[in-house]
Formats: sequence, C-alpha cells, structure tokens
Amino acid sequence: MSIFTDVKDLAEGKSQSKEWYRSQLQYGLETYTGNFDVGDVIFFAYSAATEKLPFYDRFPMVKISDKDDPNMQFSGGNLHYLQPSARKTIAAQWSMGSPAYPARCHHKYFMSNATNIYTVKPIDLQDMTPLPIEQFLFNAAGRWIEVPSSHIWSRV
Repeated sequence: MSIFTDVKDLAEGKSQSKEWYRSQLQYGLETYTGNFDVGDVIFFAYSAATEKLPFYDRFPMVKISDKDDPNMQFSGGNLHYLQPSARKTIAAQWSMGSPAYPARCHHKYFMSNATNIYTVKPIDLQDMTPLPIEQFLFNAAGRWIEVPSSHIWSRV
C-alpha cells in the first residue's frame, strides 16, 4: 500500500477538506533533504512570484526535470494539472523511472518560494490514489482567488 491509499483509508469514505488530506499526506511523507535534484518527486507549498501569471497550484506535486542554479529555479511536471484519472497513470510511470509527463503539466518554480517540501517515494507512486490536495489560485485583477480544480483542468 502507498501513503496515498493509507490517507484515503483514514478518511473512512467520509468527505474531508483538502486541508485534511494535505496534512495527513504531509504527516506520512518524509521531509525532503535533496537539493532539487532532477528525477526527484516532491510535494510542497508554493507562492507564485510572477505577477502576470494567470493561475498556479499552491501545493504542487512535481517530478523535477530541470534545475537552473544561477536563477535559483527548477522545473518539472506537476501532477495536479492532470485530472485524477490521468494522475494515477503518470505516477505509475514515474515509479518505474520514466521522466515523461504531458506538456501541460510543465511548470517552473523559484526555489526560494517552495516551502514545507516533502519527498514522494517511487514505491508510493506505484499504487498512487489521487487525493484532492491541490489548491489552484486564479489571478483576478491582481488578486489571487481559489478556483475549483475543474476550472483549471478545462484550460490546460
């Protein structure tokens, strides 16, 4: 079983908040001790720094595909930009070492804006159960407002 399945089982079939799912997942994951290394899969809190960004995920789960030390950035595929049914497939591929993900998932992140970073182990990705842990924020005239995930999935 994976940490994702364990968290889903803890919910006992009851509806829980996204905050509850995130806190349970964080409790079960290990703190990330890497250095934004290519190939690592991480779950973290993020604050966007690009003012003209139309939307972003406040709690990405990313497989790192590139690291730009001079600009203090990394990039990779964020599973949350996929609908839950597709997440499971990509996560299983990642568990076997595949670096692939759909282009619509590719995003850049500033290292300094990533906090509370956790490692997602390949064994947990093998049997991943998608959890509602994303939080999409939409830029509405310079103000960030939360929007339903389905709103973002229809745009990417």
